[in-house]
Amino acid sequence: MADELYPVIDVSDWDIVADETSGAGAKYWLVKPGTEERWLFKTVTVKDGHVHGENWAEKAVSHLADLVNVSRATVEMAEYQGTQGCISADLRPAGYELQPGQVLLEQCQARGYVHQSKGKWHPGHSLENIRMALEGALPPPDCELPFNATAFDMFAGYLVLDAWVANRDRHDNNWAVLRPIGQSADPLRLCGSYDHASSLGFNVTDEERSRRLAEPEGLGRWCRRGYADRFEEESGRRLTLVDLAARALGLCSEAAREHWLGQLERLQSTEVGRILVRVPRMSEPARSFANKVLDVNRRRLLDACA
Repeated sequence: MADELYPVIDVSDWDIVADETSGAGAKYWLVKPGTEERWLFKTVTVKDGHVHGENWAEKAVSHLADLVNVSRATVEMAEYQGTQGCISADLRPAGYELQPGQVLLEQCQARGYVHQSKGKWHPGHSLENIRMALEGALPPPDCELPFNATAFDMFAGYLVLDAWVANRDRHDNNWAVLRPIGQSADPLRLCGSYDHASSLGFNVTDEERSRRLAEPEGLGRWCRRGYADRFEEESGRRLTLVDLAARALGLCSEAAREHWLGQLERLQSTEVGRILVRVPRMSEPARSFANKVLDVNRRRLLDACA
């Protein structure tokens, strides 16, 4: 029997408790009826009649993250009063506040850091500054890494995930720390990974997907254009997502480097396929394109770190 599709949850009767002002697109904090659970509803983009796939990208990457042992937000496909989107569970445990990377880097007076909300120039949003800002912090509360990991060890895993799934949106408000409230003696922790909507060619049309899949080097060229534009350039050179992940693996602990590379080496195409085939509202060209992107980027990552 074929695997069932992941569900699409109708959240039309969930109460809106707040708007989310960060990032692009409409976002609302909802409360699940009968609980105190807060979920962020995010709409998809419709541009010139083309419906983007932020919702299925978020859902797919949440499960792909599990394959490589990356802590992440729980995501469900959703509809709100007829509008397509997805919901992402609040990552803040009781007694903690979520503090975006922007705030942390500003508080640490990270060298050369200047927050930029748009564009491709993000001075000071560098691996060295992030590692400095996370010094002494612990991994996310649900971290299950098989070694004594630091927060930056897990952050390196986020960048490996980004490079694998072609997520180009890891800006300084798309990662965060969990800071204990008040006089609590609890430690500062890295927040689980979230907001993976800009992944897997979510905004590519089916026509372009089919064309690139048919061309001998079409998909490879597309993958190699995956630049880490949300980070600082290195000596005036744009880093690719793969370059950035490889550099992060060179800066984290040796145990972390071995772990993340081991996760990539052990990946099975059948595991990836079982996830993608269950994602609703994903066209067959989008599914084929994502599958090939994941295969190409996995090999690029392993080659870069050989």
